Parts: sequence; C-alpha cells; structure tokens
Amino acid sequence: MTPYQPVFATRQALRIAGVRQLLESAGIDIDPRVVHPEELERVVMGAGNCLVIIDGQGLPGEDVLRRICRFSPDSRLVLWTDRLTTEHLLATIECGLHGLLSSRLPKAEAASALARICLGERVLRFDSDNVQPDPDTPKGQLVEPPTFDAQWMLNGAQSEGRQT
Repeated sequence: MTPYQPVFATRQALRIAGVRQLLESAGIDIDPRVVHPEELERVVMGAGNCLVIIDGQGLPGEDVLRRICRFSPDSRLVLWTDRLTTEHLLATIECGLHGLLSSRLPKAEAASALARICLGERVLRFDSDNVQPDPDTPKGQLVEPPTFDAQWMLNGAQSEGRQT
C-alpha cells in the first residue's frame, strides 16, 4: 500500500507490538525497523522515503526532527503517543511533522489516519474521551483537550514557515 519503509523510534520494546498492529491495520505489511530516538536521524537520512513513527515517550530533540523533515522531505513523520502534552503538540506543529496520533484511538480510526498521512495529508487525531489527568495539575482538576482547530493551526504554521 505504501512506498515508505516503516521506522519506529522508541526506547520501550513493549510498544513495538502496538505499532505492528497499527501498520497492519493500515495495510502496511512491512515490519518496522526499530531504532532508538538517538539513532533516528542517521537511519532516516540513509534510508530514503520512510514512514517514521516516533514514540511520544522518547521524543528526539526539535533540531533533529527539523533536520529530518528538511533533508528527507518525502518521508512522513508521525508522533504516536498515549498522553498528549504541550511538548508533543508544539513539536508536531513547529517541526513540521505530518501527524500526531493517539495510541488509544480505535484500530480502524488510527489505520485510516495513518493511511491519509501516507497519502500526503497532515493529521492530528487524539482521542479526547481518554484524556488523562496531568500529574502537574492540582488534584481534582482535569486537563481539558485542546479547544482550537489543530489542523488549521498546523497548516498555518507550515505556511508561515515557507514565507520566511
């Protein structure tokens, strides 16, 4: 289905099974190459077109993400996380990542979002029904899901980046 070589950047081996299921559900029958986040830049730069799934628990630095997007423009970079943080959202928008997906999305919905990313869309899809309390938030207060149009914001940030 896709001309992309899947790469999964993680520090947690147990998360590999979830990524394999995601890829299989999206019709991608190629096992991902699993790398540590510190190896990601080297691997992607030498591999050609990649579908890079980045574990939100091992996010590389923004400088690394920007370089990968700049020097491997035909690759697709997706942040895959179970807990949305400001750092994740900013990295997605500011670094020009192609997607932000919740690892808690229903399988069919996540597969559809991944397929759309492979076709060139930018997709931010997070399951707001499963928003977890932020440990830094005072007890009894829940973190609210974003109330802005994240897709508009992502497209706006990309347009501004091209003008400078």
